[in-house]
Amino acid sequence: MREKIKVRAAKTPMVAASQYKFPGSNGYAVGAGGEITASDKRDLLNKQRQFIEAASRGEIVSDAVFASSEQGAKIGRELVQASFNDPDAHRVLGERMAESLYLTANRQGFMRKYLTKIPVEQGSIPRFPLRNKNVTATYATGPTKVYSQITRDRWLTPPELQIVTRPYIPTNELNQSAGDVLQEKYVEATEAIMVGEDRLWYNQVNAIVGIDNPLSIISGQLTPYTFAQVMVNVSQWGLKTPHVLMATDLYIDIIGNSEFYHAIDPVARHELLLTGELGVIYGCTVTSDAYRHPEHKVLNQGEFFVISDALNHGAYSDRGGISSEPISAGVEKVSGRGWIIQESIAVAVANSRSVAKGYRIA
Repeated sequence: MREKIKVRAAKTPMVAASQYKFPGSNGYAVGAGGEITASDKRDLLNKQRQFIEAASRGEIVSDAVFASSEQGAKIGRELVQASFNDPDAHRVLGERMAESLYLTANRQGFMRKYLTKIPVEQGSIPRFPLRNKNVTATYATGPTKVYSQITRDRWLTPPELQIVTRPYIPTNELNQSAGDVLQEKYVEATEAIMVGEDRLWYNQVNAIVGIDNPLSIISGQLTPYTFAQVMVNVSQWGLKTPHVLMATDLYIDIIGNSEFYHAIDPVARHELLLTGELGVIYGCTVTSDAYRHPEHKVLNQGEFFVISDALNHGAYSDRGGISSEPISAGVEKVSGRGWIIQESIAVAVANSRSVAKGYRIA
């Protein structure tokens, strides 16, 4: 028998995806095997659309990342209360939050999905190998700053920068909040860390659009022809095109266009759906930020990117992952408890030919 799981996000109560029921239906949307219940491909596409719309309204959230039962909310409150009274509990709770953030970023982050991870030892600098010369590479020099250069050498040495967040729980907020304060702070930290990483990548790929691969402007509905035009911009250089990152509204176009019906192989397993992976079109795995928490979305409506494999696209290093350090009223000057959560990261998109962008205008 299934247990009813109600979860809490920053402001809106949500239902775990495995417990969701489509409007007008008495059965669960997700079957016992973890797949969306559907009679055929067309029905599956329509039910994917309903999932997307429900997620955009804040009605569905991933079991694995955001799920928190009523008992879990009580435990979260008790953990926070313990951290106010015990320095060791305060430190350990921050470490567990940092570990969870790292797992979430690796599971759902676009940057980590599309770039190769390069290990960096203490005492060394990030040094990324280049597979293509005489192309434009970009790397982040700050949260919103991008630097470009023509690649001449076999190595790229982008600078490291720090992504830092300070989730802090004032005493009054703990005492007066009726919700899951710990979950609220986790959502805020995810926005700073995972979304911060993804925006580093997003800013870089936007900076190189138009250098080797032109921006494709699409008027009206996305069609297989206009989709293939953007895909060919990458494949014409002899590069594979295994990935597509797409805004939610464009995937709705695909679902509603009968021309795509035979081209798409939709994902049925809800665990994959809730990481944003929606299906495969012409050999490209389509990913969207449709199922992310509203504050965690990165793409603008109408945008999509066709991306080559990670070896030809770029790399990142995170120097050991995400760390946590407890802070208290002595630092913040406000009664409460919190943490400084941070990582040292270097990000480089090393090949301007490895990504192409399409943009649909209204």
